[in-house]
Order: sequence, then C-alpha cells, then structure tokens
Amino acid sequence: MGQLEGKTALILGASTRAGIGEATASRFIAEGAHVIVTARRRPELESLAASIGAVPMECDITDEAQLEALMKRAFELKRRLDVLVIVAGAHAGAPVDQLTRDMLLATYEINVVAAALAIKHAARVMDRGASIIYVSSAAASLSTFGVTAYACTKAAGERLVEVAALEYAAKGVRVNTLQPGMLDTSMSRTALERPGVRAAFERETPLGRLATVTEVAAAAVWLASDACYTTGDRIRVAGGVHLRRHPMPDDFHND
Repeated sequence: MGQLEGKTALILGASTRAGIGEATASRFIAEGAHVIVTARRRPELESLAASIGAVPMECDITDEAQLEALMKRAFELKRRLDVLVIVAGAHAGAPVDQLTRDMLLATYEINVVAAALAIKHAARVMDRGASIIYVSSAAASLSTFGVTAYACTKAAGERLVEVAALEYAAKGVRVNTLQPGMLDTSMSRTALERPGVRAAFERETPLGRLATVTEVAAAAVWLASDACYTTGDRIRVAGGVHLRRHPMPDDFHND
C-alpha cells in the first residue's frame, strides 16, 4: 500500500514535461493517490495527464472564480480533497535597474495572490489531516543576482504559508513550503547551459550536485502523507546550498 493510498491530490501547474509538477503527479499516483493536474495550456495538460494516468482540469489561476470552481470540481471527483500542491509560478529574470511595474505585478499575481486564493478555496473543502504544499525556491532565502521579482514574491509566498499554517491549524490542515534549489528543468535549462553556470552552482552545493525533480517529488510525498506532523515549515531539497550561497556572475568564469 502506498503512502498516499486513497487520497485525492490536486497539483496546480503540471503541464511542463520533466518539471516538478509532472514528477510530483507521477510519484503521487505511484503512492496510490487519485491525482488531478491543472494548467492553462489545454493541449499540454491533456497530453501530460493521459501519459501518467491523471485527471486534467483546465484553470487560469489568476481568475478567482475559476480557482473556486476548480476546488469544488476536485472535491466532487472523490468527495474529498486531501492534498493541494502549488507548483505554478512566474519567473521574471531582471536586475532591479531593469524592473518594470508590470513585471513586478505580474509575478506577484501568480506567486502570491493566486497562491493565497488557491489556499483559501482548497481549505474550504478540506478536512482534518489535509496538506497544502507551496513550491518555493532557494532564491527566496539566498541573494541571487537578477531575479529580484521572483525572489521577493517567493519570499512573500513563504510568509503566506506560515500565516496560513497558523490560521488553519485548528481545522487540522497542514500548510508547508517545499524549497528546491537550482534544478535541471525546462525553466532553468537555458541558464544551466551557459558556460560555467552548472559548475558554479554545483561548487556551492555541499552535496556536490543539483537536486532532481524526482527528489523534490519524494519530499512532497512525505509532506502530503499521514506520517508528516509538520506545519508552517520550510523543507529544503537543495543539497545544502542554504549553508553557502548562490553563485554570482563572476563565479561562472572560474572553471
């Protein structure tokens, strides 16, 4: 019997191949969960869902009415919603000098506002023992050149988790942050393929290599399982990079 046997899990942001969303959905299914995946891009969403045996539900998470309807549909699938994993996120890569108001607001809309509203509507249909997981980034804790909007909004998302965990504790709903470091995904691959970038991140990782999406998914399984008695916390899956630092641009030329 799997660690998530009989649970219903909803993953926001699971249409990108080889990403955290797909890896988590696949691992949850292997652990016995009924999994719903959602995203805005219908063709990619339906293709991914069909390949792993999940249920696709299209949703624009910037629309609160769609989010509320999504949580109700997810609950009605098995008359329960046990796990929400918020993978969907916006990334704006620019130093402070190049930030625009629109860039900041768009990133905040996805990484904080949509996350808060997803937690709000999911918790309304959840019972005691349910788990909400917000996928953040090591950039929320470590100074990282050129990702101001992303880092600030992920830090705000982590604070959201702490407050929500306190507020929903009486209901028995756990809320936690899952914080990966740099991963080799479609989102980060362009950066990692630049000369010296991967090596620089590996040098700053005490365990010597980047984490994988499979390892992030394994941590999500524990946070979602009945074995977890943790709330309002941050679980890092980054090989200990928080003990050092993220590399700076000059480090990419030290090979």
